[in-house]
Parts: sequence; structure tokens; C-alpha cells
Amino acid sequence: MKSIKITLNLLFVIILTSCGNSSTEKVSSLEQTPIVETEIKQKGTVMNFSKEDIARFAISSIMGQPSKTIKVKDENGLYILTYIRKSDSKKFDFKIKIEEDKILWANLDGRWRDTEYDEKISFEENDQTIKITQTYSDNSVNVKEFKKGE
Repeated sequence: MKSIKITLNLLFVIILTSCGNSSTEKVSSLEQTPIVETEIKQKGTVMNFSKEDIARFAISSIMGQPSKTIKVKDENGLYILTYIRKSDSKKFDFKIKIEEDKILWANLDGRWRDTEYDEKISFEENDQTIKITQTYSDNSVNVKEFKKGE
């Protein structure tokens, strides 16, 4: 009986020792594996453009006006935009909210364009350009690209 206990204890020690060695080997092999870092860009994250730029380009795309003529003011994340139409000197005012990669807009004194029948507007940055995409309720799409400095 005593020899069985010693044999079992010896077997137990051998098992524990071998488990410890293999796990140590696994850890050291993992430590030698190089870690490759990749940059994952969150929706709506921009590197080369400000939110004011995005708001200005969105109204330029929606209204078909030159982006340089549009003035933008940030009021705590609500962007107020103004331009004067060259053809008749009429002033237009809008407001924009930017949430992730989505753009919501309205006339300054009007309703938000957020019903199922209103176009959905989004943006995407690619290096030195911003792409503004308008998707209409009939699934047609209008895409305009703007370069940094426009």
C-alpha cells in the first residue's frame, strides 16, 4: 500500500512537472511572436478634416453651392452654416449635426431631415479627400468628393 502511495505521488509530481514545462514553453513561444499593430478607424473618425469642413462640404453638396462661399460656426456640436446665393444675393441658413459618419441637416428655422423619405447623408475620409454620399429613399445615390483646402 505504501509503495502504491509513493508511486502515485511520484506520478503526480511527474504530471505536474511536465504540465508546468509545457505551459512555460507555450508562454515563451508566445513572447517571441511579434505583435502586429493595425490601425482600426472608427466610423466618423477623420484625420485631415475638421467637423466644420465636413458640415460645409455637406451643405455644398446638398445645395450645389461652392464650398468656399459657405460660412460655418460651431455651437457646441451643432454647426450653423450660412451662404449668400450669388445669382440673387439671397441669404440661406442651415444647421447640421454630425454623428459618427452620418450627417443630419435642416434649414435653420425648419425641420430636421430625418424621416424615411428624406435622403440619408454620410461621409468618408480617404487621405486628402472627403466623400459626401446622399442616398435617397428610392436608393439612388449622389456622391461628391472634396479635397483638403476647397
